[in-house]
Amino acid sequence: MSGLKKLFPQKIDLNRLIFKIGEVSKMMDVSTRQLRYWEQKGYITSIRDDKSRSRVFNMENLNKVTLIKHYLDKGFTLTAANETASENIAKMRYLRRFMMNAFEDVETIDGQPVVNLGYFNDEKTSILYASVDENDEIKYRVVDIKKKEK
Repeated sequence: MSGLKKLFPQKIDLNRLIFKIGEVSKMMDVSTRQLRYWEQKGYITSIRDDKSRSRVFNMENLNKVTLIKHYLDKGFTLTAANETASENIAKMRYLRRFMMNAFEDVETIDGQPVVNLGYFNDEKTSILYASVDENDEIKYRVVDIKKKEK
């Protein structure tokens, strides 16, 4: 493990970030009454704070609220908004897992920053790099390790 990857814990648990129901309501422009209703329906889950017994929500539930609201604003029914949000939450979990395992470092090639996404092949002779150009387009390149070391 090298570079930036060493600086970040392997398992950053974003669900340890918690938000009170009033904070979620303000951030997402959803009433606390709506949030309680969504919780009653089982669409989101609060964590009860032992000290104050108030509802708090973790990051995944904050994301779910964001997505449900987004789909409701697009005209989805609440049930369809929840189902679609749940599908997207599963995709986000997978993407986060992928990025935590794929990301190696940010390096410089030809004077430009590139993201090292690890070995490109099973033989571990090539590395996959990704960069963003001036038009915000993603560019990929595979670099043979022997050529890189020269």
